Amino acid sequence: MSNRLWRMESEPTERMPTGPEQSGARLRWRRVRECRIRPVALGILMPILVLLAGSASAQEPGSGACPTTIPSAGFLDIEELSDESVRAIDCVAHYGITAGTSPTTYSPGDHLTRAQMARFLIRTAEALGVELPAGDSTPFEDLSGLDADGQRSVARLHELGITTGRRPGLFDPDAFVGRRQMVLFLSRTLAAAGIAGDADPDALPYSDLEGWSDEALTAVAGLAALGVEWPGATDLFEAVRPVTREEAALLLAGTLEAGDARHLVLAIEVSSTTSLYNEAIVVTVTATKPDGSPYRGLLVDMFVSGIGHRYDGTCFLVTDARLYGVDAGTSADCLIDRADPRTNYLGQIKASLAHGPRPGKNRIFAWVDELGQEFLETRPHQVWVEVEWTDVPDRVEIDGPIDARYEEIVEVEVRLVGSNRGRRRLVMMVIRDGVTVHTVTRTTPYSGRVSFVYVGPDDPSSNNDDELVEIIKVFWDRNGNWVHDGPAEISDETTVTWDD
Repeated sequence: MSNRLWRMESEPTERMPTGPEQSGARLRWRRVRECRIRPVALGILMPILVLLAGSASAQEPGSGACPTTIPSAGFLDIEELSDESVRAIDCVAHYGITAGTSPTTYSPGDHLTRAQMARFLIRTAEALGVELPAGDSTPFEDLSGLDADGQRSVARLHELGITTGRRPGLFDPDAFVGRRQMVLFLSRTLAAAGIAGDADPDALPYSDLEGWSDEALTAVAGLAALGVEWPGATDLFEAVRPVTREEAALLLAGTLEAGDARHLVLAIEVSSTTSLYNEAIVVTVTATKPDGSPYRGLLVDMFVSGIGHRYDGTCFLVTDARLYGVDAGTSADCLIDRADPRTNYLGQIKASLAHGPRPGKNRIFAWVDELGQEFLETRPHQVWVEVEWTDVPDRVEIDGPIDARYEEIVEVEVRLVGSNRGRRRLVMMVIRDGVTVHTVTRTTPYSGRVSFVYVGPDDPSSNNDDELVEIIKVFWDRNGNWVHDGPAEISDETTVTWDD
């Protein structure tokens, strides 16, 4: 048996489950201190997937190929199976390896045909990162009963060297897959992904392996070394006994674990990686399944860190930055809890990030795991992006007050003072008796200096008229809405006095 803890991760893949076969999942793997074997519902074999302790790189729960965070596939005919079998079926459905025999049935007791096996294996290979050949041609002449996806799956298996057919020119797609055949297929699939266990055929417990080829013996032993085992209730392997669809799901889930497939892909992006320190930026986290479809309803924890982690790998929080729109205001940072936001129908979470009044650099982290888990830098499902906060201008200055005659042209000189004063949008408002009568905008050059030109009001009459006082207000329009939104949009004002 393998001294290995189940673990997983995979890239998004192009999945087109055709015919009866599709996705969903919820495997729960726990670290154990001893090997515990429970019989599956069929009562014939023990679970194929065995969790073992002692791995030097042991992963925490939820970090494997089939964690409990994977949702149910919704099959109604698997409820009486063992927990291991239900989780395995949900897992392979989540990867798009199977869509079931109908939207609500998996038919776990049916025997696996070679045509079904071909689809399962090629999708498993893809989840393991194997670059698939085109599959445009095949030497087999008996595939006319399969649809295009089925024929392409068989052709790809042949091109990858996973199958050579039953006889020259014949694949025999409707024949059942025997246990020894399945072991060879799985071993070759892992080999195509560059994965092999340290095989020790002499350590196998089965007494009916006499006459097996060296490849078959090595395949059984190699899978066992990877933790993918098929222990029987006795010491017999029963090489020709057909594999059921339940057994196939268990084996395929174990293969995903052995190949460190990814059950989700996280991505993070920000509206800007460089921002003024009291401006807000938008953070978007996207979760997708291995087939590229949105991963909906997934709990995601987000936090803002300094550059790096603590010495023990835990998160290092900063106090001068804050995320809004996540954790419902009640969540603990660096912990997966029920107050964390869930991904929406697009598989996304959006939040805004603001920073205190000083420059610096931060990393925004997003990560997923099982409920109750704390963040560690070794968690496999985490992404981060770095944001640099820069100094902002600290004030606006207007030359004034200004005296002018009616109908004259006046020039209002304005300076934006402080750091990063170039390319800032300034708005000038002319206010008369409490009403804004004129608005104009200018963008500052690097110097921060701009001039606004303004034509005075008409002379009320040819007589000696009373003075008219207008307020000139200039502000930094940070969000571009032409409205002064408070102290964050620094401003200054002066007056223009019009007279004859």
